[in-house]
Amino acid sequence: MNVNVERRVIGVIEVDSGTVVVGDPVYALPYADRSKAGVDYSALPDLTGAPAYQLGDQPVVLLSNFGGDGAYPVIGEFEDGEFTRAVIEFEPLEED
Repeated sequence: MNVNVERRVIGVIEVDSGTVVVGDPVYALPYADRSKAGVDYSALPDLTGAPAYQLGDQPVVLLSNFGGDGAYPVIGEFEDGEFTRAVIEFEPLEED
């Protein structure tokens, strides 16, 4: 079976805390309709050491120890036109 795979930049994330959050927004962001406060940044654990941390009992992962602050490209992979994968390239973009 011949699969056509396309890779392209689908966005850029700006990191100013040395940490990236991966998860469904309903678990991390405030939700006024449900009186849900969201994640309190000051309550996050010290993220030195391991590259990934589970956010308490939430289905949210914090990524760190990848080089720190900067702008990082997000690469989308598409197999036969279907979005199948997102990859964050933790090599900072060159500033113009």
